[in-house]
Formats: sequence, structure tokens, C-alpha cells
Amino acid sequence: MSQINPPGMFVRFLEWFCKDHFQESILGDLEEQFYEDVELLGAKKAKRRFVWNVFRFFRPKIIKNFAGSISLNHYDMLKHHFKIALRVFKREKFYSLLNVMGLALGFTFCLMIFLFIKDELSYDHFHQNKEQIYRVAAAYMRQGVWEPYSTNSWKTGEVLKTQYPEIEELVRINDTEAIVEFGDKRFDENRMAIVEENFLDVFSFSLISGKKRDVLKGTNKVVISESMARKYFGSENPIGKVFQIDDGQIQLQISGVMEDMPPNSHFHFDFLISGETARQIAPESMFTNVGWDSQYIYIKVSKGFDPLAMEASFPTFINEHLDPFTEGNFKLFLQPLLDIHLHSDNGTELESNGNINFIYIFSVIALFILIIACVNYMNLTTARSMKRAREVGMRKVLGAGKLNLIGQFLSESFLMAFIALLFAYCMTWVLLPNFNAFALKEIPRSVLFEPGILLSLLYAFVLIGLISGIYPAFFLAAFKPLNTIKGNQTTKKYSLGLRRGLVVLQFVISIGLIASTAIVFKQLDFLRNKELGINKESIVAIPLQAMDRSELGAFKSELQSHNSIIKTGVSNMKLPGWIGSSTAYKAQDVEIDEDARKTMKIIRVDHDFLDLIEAEIVEGRNFSKEFSTDLSSSLVLNESAIKQLGWENPVGKWIELGDQRFNVIGVVKDFHFESLHRKIAPIIFILSENWLNWVYVKIDGQNMPSSLEHIESTYGKFIPNREFSYSFIDQDMEQQYRAEEKFSEIFTLFTVLAIILACLGTFGLVSFSAELKSKEIGIRKVLGASVGHVTKLLLNEFVMLLLLASLISWPITWYFMNGWMENFVYHTHIGFGMFVIASVFALVIVVGTTGFRAVKAALVNPVESLRDE
Repeated sequence: MSQINPPGMFVRFLEWFCKDHFQESILGDLEEQFYEDVELLGAKKAKRRFVWNVFRFFRPKIIKNFAGSISLNHYDMLKHHFKIALRVFKREKFYSLLNVMGLALGFTFCLMIFLFIKDELSYDHFHQNKEQIYRVAAAYMRQGVWEPYSTNSWKTGEVLKTQYPEIEELVRINDTEAIVEFGDKRFDENRMAIVEENFLDVFSFSLISGKKRDVLKGTNKVVISESMARKYFGSENPIGKVFQIDDGQIQLQISGVMEDMPPNSHFHFDFLISGETARQIAPESMFTNVGWDSQYIYIKVSKGFDPLAMEASFPTFINEHLDPFTEGNFKLFLQPLLDIHLHSDNGTELESNGNINFIYIFSVIALFILIIACVNYMNLTTARSMKRAREVGMRKVLGAGKLNLIGQFLSESFLMAFIALLFAYCMTWVLLPNFNAFALKEIPRSVLFEPGILLSLLYAFVLIGLISGIYPAFFLAAFKPLNTIKGNQTTKKYSLGLRRGLVVLQFVISIGLIASTAIVFKQLDFLRNKELGINKESIVAIPLQAMDRSELGAFKSELQSHNSIIKTGVSNMKLPGWIGSSTAYKAQDVEIDEDARKTMKIIRVDHDFLDLIEAEIVEGRNFSKEFSTDLSSSLVLNESAIKQLGWENPVGKWIELGDQRFNVIGVVKDFHFESLHRKIAPIIFILSENWLNWVYVKIDGQNMPSSLEHIESTYGKFIPNREFSYSFIDQDMEQQYRAEEKFSEIFTLFTVLAIILACLGTFGLVSFSAELKSKEIGIRKVLGASVGHVTKLLLNEFVMLLLLASLISWPITWYFMNGWMENFVYHTHIGFGMFVIASVFALVIVVGTTGFRAVKAALVNPVESLRDE
């Protein structure tokens, strides 16, 4: 067996950097240690340890002197570099402040974006078995496309447990709300869930009191959050105390107290009610009907589980166990727990989720901001190069080598980056609460002290110090001594071209961000103001809760007794909202095979609902109390339903829903009941006296306070012991686009920052051009050139760079924003004018920022610039 030797590459590396008189002893010790490690640890670990030990000796006192006057162990030289850097900062306060503030602003916002992204990516990572937990979601075939939902039936979960042995745990969650009473305290709580007893085995939520295996066993048990314990009981021990639910109909004994669910969980509950309690609350059909989608089903699977294999078996599972569903109109799929927050946008999410596209966009913006900040430093540094030229020349004459000069200017860059990073850290500490409020986050300040964050800042310091300083360092170190001392140093064309290219890059980014912001705002305005097909103004939506539906007629009559109440109507669905009910059908003159995989959504209403929202009847008639058959055998379809059926003369034709036949009495023009994120679905409107959950009240806008007071008083009469709640549907519709609105606000903030940083960069370019052309400007002024002429001379080049950047930025921005627009079912048009406006806006901002510097250069006495000639 051949002898195992240390890694030859690292032996040679040590011989290369190690001083000669140290080599024999160090290498001998390392080799001796290596052979001992081979015996004790094995060859692989011994080699890794040898490499680590080699790097441990890469220290200043051991490294060779590679370049004459440069020696890495000359601490005095480093001290000298930083002393000179501080003198330069002190001498040129204005430029130094621009450099520091540019980098500091860039660092600050990049750090905030980093914290935002880190928080978004951390959702549900605190669960111990996070990699083994999946949510079982469902999808229905509607209009030829699959429409996904997060919920399933109780029965589906029950059958899954028996058919798949790889499922170690299955837990069902049914979110709910109720009036909770204890003593004289009474609150409407909406963060409640009925969960099975193994909930705390699947999810890693910590108990403060109570035993995990017992707290959710049996009926009428509830685990409450720490904040609810304080809210209802103060400092008292809540264990064993009993809540009254829904006017004393149900009693829940507190069996445990848990820590508040972390902010980075995709759901949050303050009350966990034991699953057995559901048997007392829900009808038996909830446990047997596979079409009753009320449960969120999570499974914990065995290690080595293949989700694709399980999903491939779902069609057979559906056909065999979930009648009447088939693989053609219904499917199940798995969602990894860690993907839910950023990748799921199903029809019934427990809470609003994030969006992975926002993460990508903000990451790119952070990169852009960092690029602009670094480019600024490079431009501002090279713009001051003429003032440093004689200094460089004198240093070279006195014996300074090129590496010495590069070290000097890199020291300045690292010092600048360190000061900027320190400012950014402090600014982030101060601004983080405001950023949380702005971005709807709960990022604690303590995160800034986490080792990962501090290490990332260290990496950023080294990287930015090198990126921003390497080019100016080499650029300045390349000056020729004789020319610099004489004052004849000129800038090479490639150097000027590179700086211009960097400024063009800044403009490309800035114009792109301005145009993108304008497009985002235009799309948001489109969503807010698109014609919905109904009149949504001054309509109040009120939940009926536990009101006896037989009193609904009297309730509406009492409401309309007030002279400012124009009309009332009732529906089983919240407008706006997701239409959860759908149905299969048979229709006259429609082949069964043709529509076998199609369904229609169904909305139950009263006679007045369509009139209330002013939906337009395009054929036939609306529901009417004059026709007694409307309640039992009539329906109204929307235009999308007629299109799906392929009918030309729909009025009078029949549709069968289950075992009941209905006649079409009218067709209503398509209107948006759901948000504009969803295409208008085929909808059936049916009269109903039951299952009506929302009453809508059209109010005279001139007497709003009195109207609301009357509604609340009437509500109290018919629905006692319930907290009155209401909302205006126009405001609810705006809330549907809150995610886009928040995205536009954050996007605008970062765009403004990018523009500010770009202005600093152009200021550096104008300053550089003014210094480069100082003699030309002096000669022109001696020959009679005006201030305006000289100012135009300086800014002409800049305008050309902006035009070039526009030509580059426009198609790139259009490509990406057009892709973003395609995520919306309904979207506005991206016009050419948006890009022209963006470029003009950028021109006005930057010229306004840098114009005064050009004017200042034009006002300089020509004697000052021509004194050396």
C-alpha cells in the first residue's frame, strides 16, 4: 500500500508565501501532525486538517516580502495609509460626504431589503419536522382550467389516513370565529381553529402550560395563546377556567396556554379547540359529504417520502374513494409546508401569503442600488483624480511603487466603506420600526446582532471596498510622475469611456425603475377604476351571523323604514369575495360529454339583490315576487355561463342541478363579483330563503351617519348579543389590491433612492468633465463664450448619455414589465409614452441636480484655469 502524503498543492503554497527561515520547522511540524492524523482520523480528515493548518500560518510575520517597499507585516505603512486617507477626507469634506452618504444610503436600503427577504424566506422554518410536512390541496376543473383551493373535506382526510401508510400524522384544521365570554368580558374572536389532538405533534408551537399529549384530547377543550391569557385573565392562572361560546351554547375549558404563534408562520390562531368538539357544533353531513370543503389538511410523512409518487396515485384514489368526483373534474396535489407562504395563491388561503416574484424583484433592485452606489464612488473618486495627480507624482518620485499606491487608495476605499457601513448599520437600527410599519413586518432589532447578519456585513464590507476602490486605485496609480508634477496629466480615452459606460448603466437602471414604477401605478389605477358592471357606491355589507332566517323579511322591512335607506338585498356570498360554491349540471341542447368536466359557480340571492347592485339584465327578466315559480324552478345566468353552454336563445331553456330542473328566465351582463385577479366565471343565480349570510344596504350618501346609526339599531333588535360589524363594498374592493398597492409603495421608495444615487453619480461626471475641460472653458470664455454656452457644452455630453441609456432601457423594461402584466387576468396597456415620460422625468431631475455644478464651472475666472499656460 502506497504512503499517503500531504496535499502537494498546499505544500507548495506554504513554500511560496512562508519566509525561508521558517519553512523547515513549520513544514516539518505540519507533516508530522498530518501523519498522526492519518492514523487517528483517516486520510480525508487529515488532508482537510492539513489545509486548515496551512491557512492558519498565513500571517503577516510569516509571509515573505514580495515587493520591495511593500511588506504585509509593516503595520506602520498601513497606519500611514489610513492617516493619509483621513487627511484627504478632512481636506475634501464635500466630496467625502457625498461618497459616504451615497454608499451609506445604498448599504442601508440593501440591508433593509436583505432583512425583508430573509424574513420572507424564514416562514415556517421553526417547525421541527418542516421538511416532512405537506398540505393536501385540491383543484376543480372550471371553464377548462384547474382552479386551486387550499381546503378539502373531512372525509377526504379520513380516507387518506387509511390508504397511505407513508402518512405518519394527519391533522385537520377548521378555522372559525365566535363570540367568547368570560365573566364581564365579551369579545368577537376571529383567530380560532378547531384542530385534531395531534396538532401539536405535527406543528412545533411551544406550550407554556399543559401537557402536549393531553391538551387537545376529548371534547370542549381549548388551548389559548399567551396574549389571550393576559387579555382575559391578566396575571391569573387560566388553566381550568371555562369560556362561554355563542351565548353559552358551548362551554370550553382551558387545558393549556401556548406561546403566541411566531410572525413568520403562514397561519395564526389564538384559540385551538379540540377536534372532538366539532361533533357538537357541525352537522353530521360535514363529516360525510366529500363536497364540503371546510378543512385544511396537513400530513407529516415518513423520511424518504416521494411526493411525486403520491400525487401520481391521486387520480386513482379520487375515482375509488371520492364519489361523485372523478379525475376529470377534481384533483388533489401536495404543497410542501415551506413553499406555502411564497408559492401558494389558492382560492381559500388561511391568510394572505407573500409572493416569490416580489422576492426576485426586490433582490434585483437591491443589486441595482448596490451597483449604483459603487459606480458613484468610482466616478466621484476619479472626478477628483486631477487634484490627486501631483500627490501621486511626488510619491512615485520619492520611491513609492505601484503596489504601494494601490494599497494607499484601496485603504481609502475600505475606510470609506467601513464608515458608510457603520452609518448604514445605525440608520437601519433607527429606521427599522418605520420600515416594519411600512412593509407590514415584525422584524426585531435584535436580528441585527445575529452572527449571520454580522458575517454578511463583513463580506459586504470587503466586497464593496474592493469593487468600489479597485478601479480608482489602479487608475490613479497609473499616472506618470513627470506629467503629474508638471500638471499635464490627461485621462486616457478608455478610462473616460469606462466612466461614461458606468454612468450609462446608472441611467439604464434609473429610467427602467422610473418607467416600471409608472407602469405599476397605472396597473393599480386600472384595477381600482375598471368598470365592474355594477354600481358599488354607498353599499354596506353586513354579516347576518346567527339571525333566524325566518325573520329576514322583517329585518329588511325594518331597515327600509328609514328614509335614507334606498334598497336592501341578500346573498349567501360576500361581495366582493371568492365564490366558493360550484355545481355540475345538465343543460338543454348540450351534449353531456361536451360539458362533463365543466361546472358553474352558484350564488343564492333574494329578489332584490341584482337590482340593488344595478346589474344589467340583457335578456329576459330579473327575479320577481309576482312569479311564484321563481323561488322553486327559475334561475338567471350571466353571459359567461351562456358562452360556456353555447346557447343563442337561452331564455326558456332548462338546466338540471342534481335532480331538480330550473328554467332560465334571464341573462345578466357579466360583472365582477370576485377580484380582477380572477376571470369572470360562469355563474348561476338562484333564489333562496336559506343559506343567506350577507345583507346589503344601499344608502343615500347625503345622510350616512344617521343611516349607519339606524342600521346598527335594527341589527341589535334582530341579532342581539352580537357585535355589529359592517363594511362598504367599494372599500372592500380596494382592499383586494392591497398587495399590489404595498408592492407599488415599496417599489417607489427604492426607485426614489436609485434616482438619488444616480444624481450623485451624474454630479460626479459633471464635476469630472468640468475639471477635464477647465482649460478649454477658460479659452472659450476669453474668446467671448457666455455662461449659457459653457453650461450647454458641459451638459450636452450628459444629455447624449441619457438618450443612449433610454434606448437601452426601454426594450429591456418593456420585456420584463410585459411579463409582469401577464400575471393579471385583466390589465392595462403599456404605452410608448410611459417610457418617454420616464426619460424626460430622469432628465429633469438630473439636470436640475447637476445643472448648478455646470453653471458654477462656467463662472470660474479663466485666469484660474490658464495660470499654468
